Amino acid sequence: MKHHPHMTPVDWVKRINRSWIVHNNLNDRAEAWVDYLRDKNDPRLDPSCQLARAMCDEREPLDDPKPWFYAGLFHFATREESKRFLDTHRVTKATVPVMHDDEGVKLWINRISVETRELLDRLKGALEERVKD
Repeated sequence: MKHHPHMTPVDWVKRINRSWIVHNNLNDRAEAWVDYLRDKNDPRLDPSCQLARAMCDEREPLDDPKPWFYAGLFHFATREESKRFLDTHRVTKATVPVMHDDEGVKLWINRISVETRELLDRLKGALEERVKD
């Protein structure tokens, strides 16, 4: 995945996000998220975009980059923002730290396959390494 170092993190995220075919319009939700942060002049915008790019580097070469990208992009969302922007995007919503104790997320995690659980664990582990509190 090309990083296009000449591009700002926000421009890179917008370019990558527009290039993918995703389920349930996640790319539209991501575009709305970036626009929402930009319109609020929210200081989370650049770190969110930088984390999306960094998470793409954390994956194995044969891994689909999309879960890694979106987990990074939405990592700093609040509970309300997660529900607003990620309502039907369970994997991404489950990676957002404030959603770990959400009853809907916990119920979904109890029903997922071993492969999905392994992916979720890898995503969360990579996020924890990248974002040390």
